[in-house]
Amino acid sequence: MFPSVDRPLVLVSILLAIGSFFFAVGDASTLESIPSLEKEMYLIVDGYPCVRLLNLSGEIGCSNPGENKIVAPVFRLERVYKQIGHSSAVLVPLHEMEDFFLRHDSLFPCIELDSPLNSCIFF
Repeated sequence: MFPSVDRPLVLVSILLAIGSFFFAVGDASTLESIPSLEKEMYLIVDGYPCVRLLNLSGEIGCSNPGENKIVAPVFRLERVYKQIGHSSAVLVPLHEMEDFFLRHDSLFPCIELDSPLNSCIFF
């Protein structure tokens, strides 16, 4: 009825499966509350989160509980092919992303790369 099977191998597999089940159940019982679960799940990072804000007035910023809001105007890509001289958030379509980053803008900080494209890394 069943193909020939190595019985010791099957028994060892079953014992390992049962043992791992009881081991997992034992670990789960040590988590007695939601805070203890969160403590096990998430890494605690010293500092404040940055929350991006976007509203109808076209401002985007970074806000956190310890600092004031940082705000920059939002521009569509067609309006920023000229030089950008101040803090700005730019909405760039995916198909135009490479051209945007490879443009030559003397006011936009970058580190020049030695490459055939004469490109730079922006920061």
